[in-house]
Amino acid sequence: MSSWRERLAFAPLETAERGEEIALRLRHSIELGVLEDGTQLPSESELAAKMRVSTMTLRTALAELRHLGLLETRRGKGGGSFVKANTGDIAKAQRDTLATYSLEHLRDVREYRAFLSGSAAAVAAGRSQQVPIGRLASMAALIGTAQTPAEMTRADSQFHIELAATSGSVLFTRQEIAMQAEVGALVWAGASDRRSAAANEHAMIVDAIRAGNATDARYLAEEHVRRDMNRLIDLRMSMESPPSAPPSGSKRGDTAVSAVESFTAGLQGSVATSIRIVEEAAQDGLDHAKSGRLDELENVYDVARENLRAMPALYGTGFIAEQSYFGGPGSIWCYLPSGSESPQRFEFEMGPESYDYSTAPWWPAPDADDKVHTSYAYIDALGTNEHVITFTKRVTRAGKMAGVAAVDVLVSRLQTEFAPLLQPLPPNTCIVDQNEVVIATNTASLVGATLSRSHQTERRIALPRVPWSLCLRVSTQENAAGSAH
Repeated sequence: MSSWRERLAFAPLETAERGEEIALRLRHSIELGVLEDGTQLPSESELAAKMRVSTMTLRTALAELRHLGLLETRRGKGGGSFVKANTGDIAKAQRDTLATYSLEHLRDVREYRAFLSGSAAAVAAGRSQQVPIGRLASMAALIGTAQTPAEMTRADSQFHIELAATSGSVLFTRQEIAMQAEVGALVWAGASDRRSAAANEHAMIVDAIRAGNATDARYLAEEHVRRDMNRLIDLRMSMESPPSAPPSGSKRGDTAVSAVESFTAGLQGSVATSIRIVEEAAQDGLDHAKSGRLDELENVYDVARENLRAMPALYGTGFIAEQSYFGGPGSIWCYLPSGSESPQRFEFEMGPESYDYSTAPWWPAPDADDKVHTSYAYIDALGTNEHVITFTKRVTRAGKMAGVAAVDVLVSRLQTEFAPLLQPLPPNTCIVDQNEVVIATNTASLVGATLSRSHQTERRIALPRVPWSLCLRVSTQENAAGSAH
């Protein structure tokens, strides 16, 4: 078995003793063609050592693969565990695997892979006079002669792993192997038209490294990875269910714009309703409070839970205390986990000095009025650890602020809701927040982007009741680079 396959399929797990993770890794390796039909796996003891797990854990994973019909065990001389892969099912398996990834996760993988490859290329350029790069150069050209997606996967994976190894960093190399194991085969699913361009990009990266130009090497490697990942993100976006067919011509675009406007107005209406209900419950609790403690507002939990059950577009809602009013920080908050779980109570575990609410993106400004305000998109590092947008309204008592009623909406959920509405609109269309951060789009290169003065928009439409804009036909450097190929 060639070493690239071993490194992709049998790399050590970061989280040990997880049978389901081993089974998933091997299953994807089989379904995506990394482990081909008829391949014999190493012995159980050897494979357990490679993946750094116990033999018992490995056996559990292999039993699951046998149950799925992906492995068979042969007895006697020359026996062992052999891969059973129906190559006709690989394309479906690739799409099924891709469907499990959110756009937000693919965006993070894109940026991490770009950083990883760019950093490795820059470091390699700095070592080009001390380290021979003939092996890297030969691997750069392999993809130009590859004929099948499996061969393209192999050639591209070898190049990127060798690029990481050329940097001299063991950590870079391990992380690149992990990234290739996760998405390497998916990138080349049906991507034969990228072969020549990829070979040229590989060669340009090697030339920059050979010349010792770290800046160019980093830029070329990052852009190469982003192009590949953007193709994958575009494919993932195309898998969203399309809306019912709107009228043709200009009416089609007008209808799609109206659908976007209708959704944002409805979302803001749901948010306003939730906030009003939470505020009324908080005020009622304050009416009956005797000692002025936050725990006397326990009734807010009940209405927060009901809000989330009735309005699934929302992710979290509740009341956050003003420290000066209650004598310290605190919250009464419920959120809606993914899957079929019911709304859960969320506890902020922090002392009075550990978090200053006034610096949060969602906290009302000192001169804010008593209307509902919308934060920009941000990473909620002390709560969900997700990209969220928070809607808030001051809750006042006798002219003094007692706290805020608030609602969280996941940016990933907004992308999912907007996706079918944006499909009929021109490519490079997106929705941006008040800081020009893209919160939804129909084009991969704009996922996670921030529009700047260098971007040009054919048409910009202010969306109703939210500080967001719909931008049609945004021109980017990525578009120009793509058309050049």
